[in-house]
Amino acid sequence: MLRLSIILCFSIVFNNLWANTYINESIESDTKWTRANSPYIIVNNISIKEGATLVIEAGTKVLFSAETQITVDGTLRAIGNKKKRIIFTGKEEFTSWNGFMFTRTCGQYKEDSKEGSIFDFCSFKGMGESPTHLIRTKGCNLLIANCSIEGCYTAIQSERQAKVYVDKNSFKNCNRPINIRNTSMGVITNNKMEECNSIMLGGTTTFSGNVLKKFSGKGRHSGVIIWMLGGGIVDIVNNQFLKFEDYAIKLQKMSRRSSLNLKNNTFKDNGTNLKFSCKYLSKGKTVVENNNFYNFVEYHIRLFSPCDEEGESALQIGPNYWGKISEAELNAATFDQTKDENLGAKVTYEKPLPKAQ
Repeated sequence: MLRLSIILCFSIVFNNLWANTYINESIESDTKWTRANSPYIIVNNISIKEGATLVIEAGTKVLFSAETQITVDGTLRAIGNKKKRIIFTGKEEFTSWNGFMFTRTCGQYKEDSKEGSIFDFCSFKGMGESPTHLIRTKGCNLLIANCSIEGCYTAIQSERQAKVYVDKNSFKNCNRPINIRNTSMGVITNNKMEECNSIMLGGTTTFSGNVLKKFSGKGRHSGVIIWMLGGGIVDIVNNQFLKFEDYAIKLQKMSRRSSLNLKNNTFKDNGTNLKFSCKYLSKGKTVVENNNFYNFVEYHIRLFSPCDEEGESALQIGPNYWGKISEAELNAATFDQTKDENLGAKVTYEKPLPKAQ
């Protein structure tokens, strides 16, 4: 009798561990996915309908079948904790899946009340090129916090006036951890990003307290790229840029209604620390001051063509710490008109700070 009871207990535990729940229909009313009924297997594309809320319990596992996606027209609240993260990944090890799409009708995240759509203490794992967009929002404000994201092409992309709050996450092996498109916004704070390739900032963004390390130099664009076609302010403050294969920050484009502020950052062991389009130096406002530039492989600052056709322009660099180098060595570490007369632009420096800040 005792032996039979033990066998029954093990059978119950074993069955609970493999209690697959298959999801093949959209969610039209408030629903909760529980750890007890996990893993949830997404069989085909589904949506959370407008007005409906899906709550995913801590410790739940969600597996995506090949090429499947969840579209969120309603509200998604995936809130785990330190001991019980919510897992999102492909059904099999090499399954290519398509992540999450949030639309303008979704339950907007509200910073004051913490209501709305949230990913908190979640783990996402893709397979390099997939998902192409892990979390993509078109007009819906989101919070992504305390999550780990590994192995995707673009991790988080905001579009159409969406605002994303991205705080205390870790990103690894993602081609593009962050893409803030023009007219959208981002508050990107206290994240760790390693072995990625590029970040695109095109809308008003606060980028602060992040540690970026070992970014590759693959493709035409790598590093943190400023590409503002409309108005906006990008504040890059109190970050660390370490061991970038090519350039750490690149100003590709900006308009006359745009501003770029680089302040109190640390640059160390990068190929080139800053790279600026000399065509757009006079288009908006660029401030570079109170940063710590320890060293470089090629240049501290490099300008690139094409240049402004209206005439010569200049980039005035504020006071920064440039390591233990002389003024002549600092000039030698700058690629501008003095090295290529076709550039038509020159970098000038204020007095460097005497020590690192």
